[in-house]
Amino acid sequence: MIPPVSVTLADIQDAENRIRGIAWRTPTVPSSRYDTGDLYLKLECLQRTGSFKIRGAWNKMSRATEEEKRSGFVTVSAGNHGQAVAWCAMKLNSPCTVYVPETAVERKLESMRSMGAKIMKKPVTEIMASMADDRMYRTGMTYVPPFGDNLIVAGQGTVGLEIAREVQDIGTVIVPVGGGGLAAGIATAVKALKPSAKVYGVQAEGAAPLPQSLKSGAPVVLDSINTVADGIGANRVFDFMFPILREKLDGVFTVSDSEILQAMKHVFSEVHAVAEPAGAASLAAARKHEKEIERPVVCIISGGNVDSKLLCNTVSTPQQNT
Repeated sequence: MIPPVSVTLADIQDAENRIRGIAWRTPTVPSSRYDTGDLYLKLECLQRTGSFKIRGAWNKMSRATEEEKRSGFVTVSAGNHGQAVAWCAMKLNSPCTVYVPETAVERKLESMRSMGAKIMKKPVTEIMASMADDRMYRTGMTYVPPFGDNLIVAGQGTVGLEIAREVQDIGTVIVPVGGGGLAAGIATAVKALKPSAKVYGVQAEGAAPLPQSLKSGAPVVLDSINTVADGIGANRVFDFMFPILREKLDGVFTVSDSEILQAMKHVFSEVHAVAEPAGAASLAAARKHEKEIERPVVCIISGGNVDSKLLCNTVSTPQQNT
């Protein structure tokens, strides 16, 4: 049984020292040319390998023994975590295998292969199930979980340290939630440094097990999911993540795929950056719930590894009034 995740501010500060020089300190910028200083975007889409994932991956993998490095690393991922693990394995001169869902974005697969990773495709239900038990720990390689690991979550929490320094008097932070590692880490850091700040998660309407789980008081598994946001396309809340998410988050928003795509277009047009659907979900939530949340608001744009065809179609579609 995988133990519940538990991290402290000290763990996150230690991770920050560990990843210095590997993960980049990404910019926090106004959300548009018209911004009055109350809505910011933390651009993890500009991070090395295109998402925040390298923070947690290096915090864990850099601690491997020489024997573990020789045996190599294994993980499961829709793409962003797999790219981070592949990069870290390449840096450590170690073999790497990534199990991906059959629906994984080809751009992400090409990136992993270019860094030497071996790709194994499995049905998405099998991928999700493999994160709930110990099967990946029995492969003979060092398993690097996407989120269910204290070192991984502490690494992701370094995003929270950065925004706490960059934005004074934070009112609200909005974080995309798939497995919950990024949200748990950021919430832990932000609430330790800025106790009055609120931290909300956001999920796509077609893949939103966390709001149901918080309402029922226990982790929920959905029968199916349907969203353009593959990076947060989770069908369940995991037992080992639920306690920290319930404790640290002030709530969870949901947004439609249409709202996500409009937010993607906004990031492209106003900030001249590329957000993948999961990464844009935070801005979609901020726009949808602007009258309900305290400002200033920081939206975590968690990744930018978007399929090129989807990006072209999205940015060329006329902007809707919101």
